[in-house]
Amino acid sequence: MIKEIGRVVDIQDGWLFVETAIKSTCNACAAKSNCGTSTIAKAFSSKSVINKVKNTLNAKVDESVEIGIPESSLLQGSFYLYLMPLLIAIFSAIATQLWLPQFMEITEGHVILATFLGGFLGFLLAKKLLNNSDVDKYQAVLIRIYDGKMVEAVIELD
Repeated sequence: MIKEIGRVVDIQDGWLFVETAIKSTCNACAAKSNCGTSTIAKAFSSKSVINKVKNTLNAKVDESVEIGIPESSLLQGSFYLYLMPLLIAIFSAIATQLWLPQFMEITEGHVILATFLGGFLGFLLAKKLLNNSDVDKYQAVLIRIYDGKMVEAVIELD
């Protein structure tokens, strides 16, 4: 389970809206003092994201909560959104270059067009598969509610 601590900012119809901070791994890096990426990360480090979570533990606004999502759901979603379109785009380029010359004269433009078309079709297929799948397994879940002291201790460890 991939877990994150956040603060409840709103409650609507049994759903919590939990604000979590986007963290950079630069703070844990040994080379952060000599790295340009670390400097850029510090400049943009105050970003946050709002997550919609089912209120199964009766959390209240301004409470600190821990939310999580199973690793398998994250991996499967990543496969659908990134790897599937990429593989279909690559297959389209290879198929265009190997099989289309038998039927017509092709140029590099045809291969590029087929690659983009394959990638687009891959995204459409991923969208259809994700819409037809069990959407609840991709939804973050509420794990626990923290009191203020515990959250401060956990945040200091990060």
